[in-house]
Amino acid sequence: MGAALLGDVSAVLKDMVLPYIKDNLPKQTILMDQLKRNAGVTPMNDEFLAAVYTSRHGGVANLANDGNSLVSASGRDTSRGTVAVETVSASFRISKLVLDATRSGQMSVENMLTAQTRTLISDTSRHINRQYYNDGVGVISQVRTTGGSVGVGTIAVKYMDASLDDGRSIDWYGTINNDISPTKYFAADQVIGVGTGGAAYGTVSSVTGTSVVVGAAIVTAAEDAIYLGDGSAAGAGTSEILGVRIALSSTTGTSTYAGLARNTTAWTPSFGSASEALSLDRMTERYLRAREYAQSGDKYIFLMNITPYRKYGALLTAMRQVVNEAELLGGFKGLSFAAGGNQVVGVFLDYEVPDGEVLCLNLDTWTICQVDDLSWVSGAEGEPLLRISQTITYEAALVWFTNLMNLAPAANGRDTRKTN
Repeated sequence: MGAALLGDVSAVLKDMVLPYIKDNLPKQTILMDQLKRNAGVTPMNDEFLAAVYTSRHGGVANLANDGNSLVSASGRDTSRGTVAVETVSASFRISKLVLDATRSGQMSVENMLTAQTRTLISDTSRHINRQYYNDGVGVISQVRTTGGSVGVGTIAVKYMDASLDDGRSIDWYGTINNDISPTKYFAADQVIGVGTGGAAYGTVSSVTGTSVVVGAAIVTAAEDAIYLGDGSAAGAGTSEILGVRIALSSTTGTSTYAGLARNTTAWTPSFGSASEALSLDRMTERYLRAREYAQSGDKYIFLMNITPYRKYGALLTAMRQVVNEAELLGGFKGLSFAAGGNQVVGVFLDYEVPDGEVLCLNLDTWTICQVDDLSWVSGAEGEPLLRISQTITYEAALVWFTNLMNLAPAANGRDTRKTN
């Protein structure tokens, strides 16, 4: 391929495609669009560090009389919260034939890349958004207890439940409302790891019903966790973003999040697991308990999947409430509380929220951590279009060194097992 054409493609990738991706990727999901970046967090080596207050002021006291001594105290204690840097990547390949067919100029090159760019934004945003609601372990499905293998290279799967073999990933209750299919996050050509930490790897060839077909037979057992792996058949269970599930888990006491024990001040979230129909009373309770640890003016939203979202709309209708459209990505404005001022809390639908969960998130306590903005991987000459060794095919790859961190889990709430 001529240097001029390669330069045209590279220029389009850098000057047109990347800005378009950066601008539109966050708008695909509520959390990515609304959360701050590197707020109170500092990147250092392979970690993100945050200074977190872990006690209250001990020097606050009433004096018996004006001649008595003040309480000698050094103020609030500060500890360090840490999360690792994780690497999100996305790539697509272009054949030399396709490139040669666009020799007429930069506009035709741009048109050639448009479809790839749009689909890349959609699939990458969903991949990241799933992780934002997960726990960093990255379980996407589970081998079924009965009929775990229905043929050579075929794995029958189910939505995750309490029998999951990887004990690091907890608070799963199985299918609640059928809002998420057990095969939702599978696609052809993915590399998956099966068993704790990815004991066996295989490449997905197709998805059918509630079964996943891999290119070659791999050893599976009932209750095995299934993860996404990378192109080197590695990373299962260790390389994903630390999301809502781990920050707002049911763990207590000395169990840790971001390196700090749950019994640290403001580090134990408001959590509920009662199996019940969603009610305004339950949402009110979760919000009010979270507000105790919030700062004045903090912004709250509720996030849920299809069934609880429909239930909430029905509750408002039954109460003759006016349903107004909210300003984020579409939702209800229906909860108003006089808690440090009259605040309206929006309720939003997100298809990646785990089945049956209702999340009360304080947006001001979450921050997207990043070493730098999403960018192209460049070759030796700084060009983003890389030729694959010993082929006439080219590849463009995006990379983002990132994670998600919560600086006050107690100011958030999470309910599970909520039905219509």
